[in-house]
Amino acid sequence: MSITNAIPEVWAAAILGKLDKNLVYGNVSNRDYEGEISEYGDTVHITGIADPTISDYTRDTNLSDPEALTDSDQTLVIDQAKSFNFQIDDLDKAQVRNAGGMMSEATRRASYGLRDKADQFLAGRMALAAGSALGVINATTATNVYDTLVVPAGVALDQADVPEEMRWLAIDPATYGKLRLDSRFIKANESGNTALHNGDVGEAGGFRILKTNNAPQANRALTAVTTASGAKSLTGVAGQFNQGDIGLAIAGTGVGAASVVASVNADGSVAQSSVNSTASAAVTVTLSGGGQVAIAGSSIATSFAQQILKVVPYSPEKRFGDALKGLYVYGGKVTRPSGLVVASVKVA
Repeated sequence: MSITNAIPEVWAAAILGKLDKNLVYGNVSNRDYEGEISEYGDTVHITGIADPTISDYTRDTNLSDPEALTDSDQTLVIDQAKSFNFQIDDLDKAQVRNAGGMMSEATRRASYGLRDKADQFLAGRMALAAGSALGVINATTATNVYDTLVVPAGVALDQADVPEEMRWLAIDPATYGKLRLDSRFIKANESGNTALHNGDVGEAGGFRILKTNNAPQANRALTAVTTASGAKSLTGVAGQFNQGDIGLAIAGTGVGAASVVASVNADGSVAQSSVNSTASAAVTVTLSGGGQVAIAGSSIATSFAQQILKVVPYSPEKRFGDALKGLYVYGGKVTRPSGLVVASVKVA
């Protein structure tokens, strides 16, 4: 059967289904505001309401006039768009037993690529907006992962009044390798989950443990960072720094010796160092001393919306073969930063 006889809606549903099955950060985000996404650039308004004032009650005394509650507005913008466009030549199909299987496999790989981009995007948004940072975690031993990452992350969420029933912790494979050596870690098969779904590998300290290769990298070089002599501010572009950078060593021309990242602003454009700079121009800054960023949180913290807008099967005009192209849009918003905790985990 030619791909041009396929039903686009069926292909779109199949691709989106594969995305849902493979997302890690996407599947621990809520989809409360996904709704109907008609195009790239759509905006979802998320309304919040202020807490009512709690007052003492005195018997036989009139209550004060009812207060007018204020609301707040956050926006979830569908600002990411990815596409694929591939073909399979008729000669290639003629040389294999299951030509239709080639198209199905290519479609599966396309959906994997889309998922990978969306998951990396969400991990970056979470690392940037997290409300709590544990700094650099020395995870060179199994007990350190549990004692200095799992337990403190749980405490931070407890202090932020985050519900316990929807908590998760996403870690890279090396950190997972250390954690699984700790007897307190409950493996997936021991917890009743006999299959690994969306990176789910077990439980520890009240967290659902997720393994992912998309954990953000802490150690890296950042170019075009500016700083001024006598100042502690390192200024770059939005999103260049994240909360997982806190505690990392900073090196670069004019950057004070033994300086570390002390804080990062909300949009990730400015990091405060612990030592004054002597530079007065753009510098290349290297962040080191950590590993990959572990993110702990709750499903109430982040909203995610995605949609396969269009899948078009067609025959290339100048080729003998079948082709498929598709457009995928998505967006993510951390609506409750207090529901996320990050740390840079140093395994070796």
